[in-house]
Amino acid sequence: MKKVIIVLTCILLFTGLFLLSGCAGKTRIGDIISDPMKYENTTVHIKGTVGDTLWFALLSRGGYQLGDGTGTIWVVTSQPPPQKGLEISTSGTVSTAFKLGDKTLGTVVTETRRD
Repeated sequence: MKKVIIVLTCILLFTGLFLLSGCAGKTRIGDIISDPMKYENTTVHIKGTVGDTLWFALLSRGGYQLGDGTGTIWVVTSQPPPQKGLEISTSGTVSTAFKLGDKTLGTVVTETRRD
């Protein structure tokens, strides 16, 4: 009986750790927007609801807005964007959208993986 309790406890612990690992490592979009230099050239994992999308078929490039309640950010992608209104997770590298002289205009995430 004691062995059964130990085995069940271990199973519950590993299951809990597995479920929590899916939540770990997500970055809030608001944190990226409020301090983009902290995240510049780093890989982030974000989750949110898809807003506006655009796709340039001839260039095989596009983008979509992703919002998580703390902010919204454009995600640049080389695959067709997900449907508006879907909740998705994605990973990518944070970078400046445009530079004009010494001014930076906007922050984007260049997608490397979509979950």
